[in-house]
Amino acid sequence: METVSIILIGVSVFWALNMGASGLGVAFSPSYGSGILGRGSAVALFTVFVLAGALLFGSRVAATLRSRIVPEELVSPEVAVILLVAAGASLFLANLIRIPQSTSIIIVGSFSGVGLYYGHLDYHLVGYMFLVWIAISFLAYFLTYFLARFLYPPRSSNFRFHEKLQRHKTGLRWLTVVTDCYGALGIGSNNVANVVGPLAAAGLFAPVTGFLIFAPLFGLGGLLLGKGVMETAGKEIVPLGLISSSIVSIVCSSLIITASVIGLPAPYVQVASMALLAMLTVKQELPHSMTLHQPIARKILKVWTLTPALALVVSYGLLWILGRVRPLLEHGAPGIN
Repeated sequence: METVSIILIGVSVFWALNMGASGLGVAFSPSYGSGILGRGSAVALFTVFVLAGALLFGSRVAATLRSRIVPEELVSPEVAVILLVAAGASLFLANLIRIPQSTSIIIVGSFSGVGLYYGHLDYHLVGYMFLVWIAISFLAYFLTYFLARFLYPPRSSNFRFHEKLQRHKTGLRWLTVVTDCYGALGIGSNNVANVVGPLAAAGLFAPVTGFLIFAPLFGLGGLLLGKGVMETAGKEIVPLGLISSSIVSIVCSSLIITASVIGLPAPYVQVASMALLAMLTVKQELPHSMTLHQPIARKILKVWTLTPALALVVSYGLLWILGRVRPLLEHGAPGIN
């Protein structure tokens, strides 16, 4: 195996481990933070359902990343390394300013940079994906808002429902575990393809083989790197309430799985952020305009636009540099021979 292929696999493993750590926190913090599941049980269930999501729904997403955004023959192992490095730089920027960002959007930005450099980019598909991302983000907001409005605030019309919840706390705990598993299924349906797609395009693995290799690495990442994320997310989500977190999980995972079925990479983090903003709107009884004009909401919207653009620029720039350095490496700089 060539050195560049080994580097590509190493970078992909690193990506999978880190996505697994963050995904575990997103999916299982309600069950873990409320004491329903221990970390070992959460990791085991997370691994099983991420793998199931990838195998059941991930193939079309991997196919889109493999050949629909740019022609497959343009993505050599070298180009695939550049794709992941550009995506990593953009994600690192988002993490520095503490704004959650989706690897799906960033990976598409990286592929777009490759397509622009080679002059082979499916503009219609990329534009269509951006429109779908905007649509499902706002759909997540309003679906969550209307479901939450049924529950909050407690009032005469929903008093009996709250009464039943108090009498069936065991059932509520099991519901939380089920919705957390559903969340892991949604993550597996889309996010594993973010790793496998570039590898499949570079000809290293078939998508199903990639899923079988990299989905368990999501679980390993959750086990090795996910403790801090679980602790932090658990403290943030449990005060949200088990019912509220279950609503967010059901809405977001359903939208992501739907996107996966039609073969579109989808931004789980963005969708979840919009759902959480909807919960904020309901619980603090804010008008929609006030929620969207809050500083954190405006900052999130800006970063969602800037980071995929950065991934595009970085992947394009690295390919431009490679195109000028490679002839010098192969033939020697002028005046040396």
